[in-house]
Amino acid sequence: MRLGLLVVLVWASACAPPTGYGTIVADPPSSAAAPPTAPAAPRDVPPETHTGTESGEFETTWPADQLGFFTFECPKCTSNVIIDTDGGDHGLVNAIGAYRGTKWFNTDPRRPVRRVTVHANAPWTATIADHRSIPAASSGVEASGRGDAVLQLPAGVTRVRFTAETRGNVGLWVLSPENRDLILNQIGDAAVEREVRGPALLQVEGYEASWRLTPS
Repeated sequence: MRLGLLVVLVWASACAPPTGYGTIVADPPSSAAAPPTAPAAPRDVPPETHTGTESGEFETTWPADQLGFFTFECPKCTSNVIIDTDGGDHGLVNAIGAYRGTKWFNTDPRRPVRRVTVHANAPWTATIADHRSIPAASSGVEASGRGDAVLQLPAGVTRVRFTAETRGNVGLWVLSPENRDLILNQIGDAAVEREVRGPALLQVEGYEASWRLTPS
């Protein structure tokens, strides 16, 4: 009798109209890609330089596993200066008018840069260099500059005080073996303090900005 009742209950449940409530099912394990792999330990790499007169492309032989630093100069440019790559660094430079600045380059070893595309309307020079080309900031000592730049922050640093004067956008990025993080992104003058753990690289984005920073 109990077996018959169980069969009736199961059949009734299967034929019952929907109630509008679904069954909670655990999500399957995530198959999302892992965060970008950190570049290998830095080693000395000879710099490479490329030149052009207007828009164009060039091939790079920069080692796939090495972080580089890309300095672009176009002192007579009068319109958009846009630089892109076929690797993990999109929108490397986006400026208007005369430009000189440095950005980190080849940050994702899984997508190494092989081709660089330049949009410019005047003669330009692009140089890719290794870690030795980047100035080191010292704890408690103010550093200053103008435009896009990359600095090395020493071990022991926990904060950075940053000020900028600009009519345009200004940003701060931090790159360490653990992650890459945008810690400031705004339009106009800035005066902020941010937590930063050294050793790390700090990238200032703001081609129109005059800036000062003090690690501590």
